[in-house]
Amino acid sequence: MSSTTEALALYDTANQIDRLNFHLRALDRGPVVPSLSEVSLYVHTLATITLSVSDHVKHRLTDGRFAADGKKAVEAYSAALPPLGEAVTELGRAQAEIAHFNFTTRPAHLNNSSVLKHSRLQAGEIITGCFEAADEILKSVADDLRTSAGRLAASPAHANAHAHAQATARSPHASRAGQSAPGPATPPSPAPSAVAPGTAKGR
Repeated sequence: MSSTTEALALYDTANQIDRLNFHLRALDRGPVVPSLSEVSLYVHTLATITLSVSDHVKHRLTDGRFAADGKKAVEAYSAALPPLGEAVTELGRAQAEIAHFNFTTRPAHLNNSSVLKHSRLQAGEIITGCFEAADEILKSVADDLRTSAGRLAASPAHANAHAHAQATARSPHASRAGQSAPGPATPPSPAPSAVAPGTAKGR
């Protein structure tokens, strides 16, 4: 893969993480306990992103024929895996806390409003803490991936290719956009040779 392709793939992964984080920030925070179905969906989304990052590493290492730019991409993806795993853990903790409150705590204290309120506050604090931790992790991962993508896009190989393209565009022999390159100039036909007067009379 070219450095440009590698950089675009890193940018795409960073954008996926940003979109997920945007939705996570919109979730209810304590004292309100957020929707279990929404949080479960985002846990699944983050797990899918993490698996995709793992696959990027696996495929490049299995192939074993990547260039220097591919090596940089592998390093960027590999560095992203541990914090992504931590973020999955944080969201998983929030999911478990919501499930425990909905199916255990609330039914047990449904007739005791003061205990239920206290339990909801406790659950909300734990869930909010998990969301904030995941938010910080995901923002850092997305920033790091974007930085790596920028370095790949500015790599010597990419710069050389860009310089070559610019030099070709500036060349006087380069064809204009939408026009084919002119072929070699056709030399003019030689002028007919002058006939000697004496020769003309003898014909």
